Amino acid sequence: MEKIFAVQYTYVAGLGEERDAHRAAHREFLTSLGPAMVAAGAFVDDPSAALLLVRADSDEAVRDLLDGDPFKKQGLIHSTDVHEWSCAVGEQAAVIRGGHS
Repeated sequence: MEKIFAVQYTYVAGLGEERDAHRAAHREFLTSLGPAMVAAGAFVDDPSAALLLVRADSDEAVRDLLDGDPFKKQGLIHSTDVHEWSCAVGEQAAVIRGGHS
């Protein structure tokens, strides 16, 4: 059964220019994950980290899915924290849980 996982990327400090150089490939990769990629984006108040919501069967499946991220391949991610997440309420809750709006 697919679950939703909240993933926090923390980037390697001091490599902003390198991230900028690979950002298009990173976004293209995340987009290519299709319905598994629920949403993703950097924290506005902390550009050294980002949040991804990923649909998968397990923590291990999430990590396997994200292994192909160009940011990871280029050594730009310091850590990847994965937590199973429950979307209980909200305007888009049914959509996020895999239902219909």
